[in-house]
Formats: sequence, structure tokens, C-alpha cells
Amino acid sequence: MKSIARPDIQRFQWKLESCREEALRALVRLGSEARYLDVDSPMDSADRSVSHLVRESLYQLSSQCRDLLRSIEAALERIRQGTYGICEMCGGDISPQRLEAVPWTDCCLRCQERTEQRRGEEALSRDTRVAWRRTA
Repeated sequence: MKSIARPDIQRFQWKLESCREEALRALVRLGSEARYLDVDSPMDSADRSVSHLVRESLYQLSSQCRDLLRSIEAALERIRQGTYGICEMCGGDISPQRLEAVPWTDCCLRCQERTEQRRGEEALSRDTRVAWRRTA
């Protein structure tokens, strides 16, 4: 296992801090948009439906931003601990190309693919059980 050079670690740290600031700004903006929707004004049923959809969409985006922030904070903590760039699943190196693309990642591409494949299989199995119950 090879370690990442100090200048590269510092560059990744700056990139992560920049991503964190961007995500925080996005959360503030989403919160403002959600508050704007809460303004009491007369609405018909179509307006309420659209407002509900927009509110749900803003909630999903906020949730994704919070998840991203948690991942970024965890990556910054791994930098502080000296474990950044090491896959948390297999202990191998995370490729520099992957870290460039997804600097907050905590696993190598191979482990990520395995995780996604397992999730896909679980979802397919769950969907098949639901479909089976419907036909039974």
C-alpha cells in the first residue's frame, strides 16, 4: 500500500473544504426556498399539489446535501487521522483518479461496485417478493 504525497493530501483537503462550503451554501439556499413556499397565500388544489411536490423535492435535495456534508466531514477526518485514500472496506488504496472524481469517497471502485451490486440484488429480491405477493 502506498501513501499519498503530502502536497496531494493538501490539495484534496482544499478541494474537500471547497465542496463543504458549496454544500453549506446550497443548504442555506434550499432552506430559504422552503421558507418562501411556507408563505401563507390562498391556494387552490392544483397550487397545493405543486407546492407539495416542490417542498418534497427541496426536502430530498436538502437530505442529499446533508449526506454529502457528512461524507465530506468524514473524509476531512480521515485526512487528520492519516487514513485518507485507504479503502475502509478492503484496506487497499483508493486510486488517485477516483479521489479526483469523488474526493469524499471512503472505498475503492471495486468495493463500491460490489456494494452497489449487492444493493441492486437486494432491491430486485425485494421487488420480486412484492410482485409475487401481488400475483398470489
